Amino acid sequence: MWSSLTVGFLTLIVLLIFITQNTTSAAFTFLAWHWTLPLGVAILLAAVVGGLITVAAGTARIIQLRRAAKQHHAAAVR
Repeated sequence: MWSSLTVGFLTLIVLLIFITQNTTSAAFTFLAWHWTLPLGVAILLAAVVGGLITVAAGTARIIQLRRAAKQHHAAAVR
C-alpha cells in the first residue's frame, strides 16, 4: 500500500511540475465554442478525457460479452 501511495504522490508531483512549466495560454475552438486554457491544463484535460472514453468503451464491451455469455450458457443448459 505504501508503495502505491508513493507512486501516486510522485505522479502528482510530476503533473504539477508539468502544469506549472506549461502556463502559456492557448486558444481552442470546438464547433461553436471558443475558450482559452493554459497549455499544460489543456493537455492534461485531453489525456483524462481520452482515458474516460477508453474506460467507457471497455465497459460497454465487457457488458456486451457478459450478456452474450449468459445467453450462451442459458441455451446450453436447455
